[in-house]
Amino acid sequence: MSNVLVVFYSRRGKTEKLALAAGVGAIQARANIRLRRLPDLASAETILRDAEWNENLERMTKDYIAPREIDAEWAQVVILAAPHDCTAEMERYLESARLEGKTGAVLGVFGGAAEKAGLKIVAGKHTTGDPAIACAYGRQAAGGMLS
Repeated sequence: MSNVLVVFYSRRGKTEKLALAAGVGAIQARANIRLRRLPDLASAETILRDAEWNENLERMTKDYIAPREIDAEWAQVVILAAPHDCTAEMERYLESARLEGKTGAVLGVFGGAAEKAGLKIVAGKHTTGDPAIACAYGRQAAGGMLS
């Protein structure tokens, strides 16, 4: 049984759904999972100007904590998800996290940054917004099928 850390960044909930689907796939592969949401880099004023973002942020702040160093140590597999137009939060995480040599799965367009962080990426960097594909990718990643 593998330990899978799902790290995501979401503003309005769409990428959160993909991360949850990937986590379900990992559970289907009999993995233990931890879900962690990256904190926003935007200012509070920017977030307040977007009602949907602000509402979802309040909910997600209650539902998730930020990834911690101990989470990366615990995990053998790391699934990463971020929207195509909001990769700064994920790139910042990848610069600071200790992920060298772990299996990784990327739901987004930051595969190069994930590889630079030392992750061994599972075949097929999936950038689609389809939860069914994210679920299958999470199952594949937890199963350890490397490219």
